[in-house]
Amino acid sequence: MAYMALYRKWRPMTFDEVVEQQPIVTVLRNAVISGRIAHAYLFCGTRGTGKTTMAKIFARAVNCLNPQNGNPCNECDVCRNILTQQILDVSEIDAASNNGVDNIRSIIEDTAYAASIARYKVFIIDEVHMLSPGAFNALLKTLEEPPQDVLFILATTEPNKLPVTILSRCQRYDFKRISQEGIIGRLEKICKEQGISYERPALAFLAEKSDGALRDAISLLDQTLASCSDRLTLAAARAATGSVDKEFLETFASNMIHSEGAELLKQISVLFSEGRDPSDFIGELMQIFRNVLVLLSVKDSEGLLYETKESLERLREMALAVNAQELSLMIRELSRLDSSLKWAVQRKILFEAGILSLCDRKWDASEASLAERVAVLEKRLSDFAALDSPRRSQTPERSQVREEAPPQPAIPEKPAERTEKMEPRQTAAPVPNRTEPQPASAAPAAVRDSDESDWKEFLANISSRGQASLSALVKINSKGVLDGKGNLILVFASPIVKDMILKKDATEILSESATAAYGMPLRVVYATKNDKLDGFSSPQMQAPAQQSAAAEQSGDAFGDAVSMLRELSKQEGFRVEDK
Repeated sequence: MAYMALYRKWRPMTFDEVVEQQPIVTVLRNAVISGRIAHAYLFCGTRGTGKTTMAKIFARAVNCLNPQNGNPCNECDVCRNILTQQILDVSEIDAASNNGVDNIRSIIEDTAYAASIARYKVFIIDEVHMLSPGAFNALLKTLEEPPQDVLFILATTEPNKLPVTILSRCQRYDFKRISQEGIIGRLEKICKEQGISYERPALAFLAEKSDGALRDAISLLDQTLASCSDRLTLAAARAATGSVDKEFLETFASNMIHSEGAELLKQISVLFSEGRDPSDFIGELMQIFRNVLVLLSVKDSEGLLYETKESLERLREMALAVNAQELSLMIRELSRLDSSLKWAVQRKILFEAGILSLCDRKWDASEASLAERVAVLEKRLSDFAALDSPRRSQTPERSQVREEAPPQPAIPEKPAERTEKMEPRQTAAPVPNRTEPQPASAAPAAVRDSDESDWKEFLANISSRGQASLSALVKINSKGVLDGKGNLILVFASPIVKDMILKKDATEILSESATAAYGMPLRVVYATKNDKLDGFSSPQMQAPAQQSAAAEQSGDAFGDAVSMLRELSKQEGFRVEDK
């Protein structure tokens, strides 16, 4: 007798033998038991998950003369005739090669005749998505209202290509991929029944290679057994499937972790000289890094890794030289490299460059981790950092200003039109009924810089209240000034920073921190420098240009704000303009 492939020999014969499709098995078995048989079924799922097998079992079950708990007996005349394909009542059509209107018309003509010996006339149409639009239209009416005792079972890997009118007339069942453990269990059963000695890691490799398709895994097992003499080993399985040697692969991964560029280039040359597909190699390399990541992240990895003792030792050695964040980065970059290789002309050069650059980039993970911890500050400071740096480079230090004579104010380079427009503002008539303001020289008596030790304590108090980012924002971008009237004025380098402080609604926290640091009741108010003075940003304040006269007359704490900031402009290079 001719040799029969293992996947055909071990095809499930009953619902009980189907692997990991229990929800679908339950529905179909109950339909057979109760006699509630629909006229059309649609089986969807990836290759090798049991769609056609389930259709054949169901076709025998609905026609079986002696069904056993919904399963076909496979012994009665009808079951045997269906198994040997000696009955015309059950037809299997491959739509990939019979996709025309004429092929569908012949099926429609057959539905006009009753079944000969079976109970139902069953049509199994495999790869139904390959039918032409005309064939779908020809099938539509018959599928909607088929003759009595006619059953259609459609199977496809791409249900999205089916017309909605076809989908709406069928009971749809989606087949899931078989888990790796389920495939290994089925392969173990086959090996035991066949009397084959095996290594479990070899079966795990075949299961992983099949990508959830049990039929593919059994075919790979059949292929591997042809090259084995007495025992199924992992090395034999990798050699039979054209995969790279496991030790070579683990050495490559170790060289990447330790940044051994010269060794990596030698291994890449060997890889391409043997005609290996770099995309397949990248997939296996990602699996190695995944296994190392599992060792680092999971305390009990039993059931997650199917490796030999030697491989586990090598994986543990790699885990000592790398961290989880670096491994995640390497896996992501390898995935990107795999995508770029699909369209590359010089694949070897691109592969070498990608691997070598990845060896250098993997250590950026620590910098990325640091960046994540200060991401909030970076986001808040990014808007004004570029504007603030030129100003600081041009501003003299305080010690230089005090030791040397005050320099003449620098005249900003502005267009002539700008200067002409600003001159009338300097000679404008005073506001009526406004008391004469104090001279600028009187301001320093009320205004003084914040003491350095008190300022540091002020910042520390902010941090101790769980506002470390706010403390850093105030420290980097503001100057504290005491006005002698119970106010600590924070003068900011940019209005953007001032607005950010206001949005944080931090006035109360800042005031409490200032009171504790300076030992006296203080209220924090805000101002900006190097810009036009539009007024303090305190929610309780209006622009000084609108309120200065009333403030001075009422003795308000902010009445001399204009004079105060003018004095600061002389000391710190601020520029204040009346509005």
